[in-house]
Amino acid sequence: MSQDKLLDIFKAHLREIDTDNDGVQDLIYNTVGDYMAHLMSIGNIPEHMLDTLEHDLREEVMDIYRKVTYGFLTLKDYKTAQTLKVKRSRAV
Repeated sequence: MSQDKLLDIFKAHLREIDTDNDGVQDLIYNTVGDYMAHLMSIGNIPEHMLDTLEHDLREEVMDIYRKVTYGFLTLKDYKTAQTLKVKRSRAV
C-alpha cells in the first residue's frame, strides 16, 4: 500500500473541502473512496477484502487527519488558520 499516494489524496481533499457544507467524515469518505479507486486501477482487490480494506483505510485517514490538524479543535479552525497563513506569506 502506497502511504504517499494516500497522503497526496488526503491533502488534495483537505485543500478543496468546503467546511461550511462538509465535515471530517466527508473528508474521510472522499479520501478513502479515491484511494480505493486508485488501488483498483493498479491491481485487483478481492471482493471479500473490500470491507476490511475500507475499514482499515478509514482508520488510517482519521490518524492522518489528527496528525495534520493537531492543535485545532475543528476542521474549520484548521482551514481558517491555513488561509491566514497563506495570506500572510503572500503579503511578505
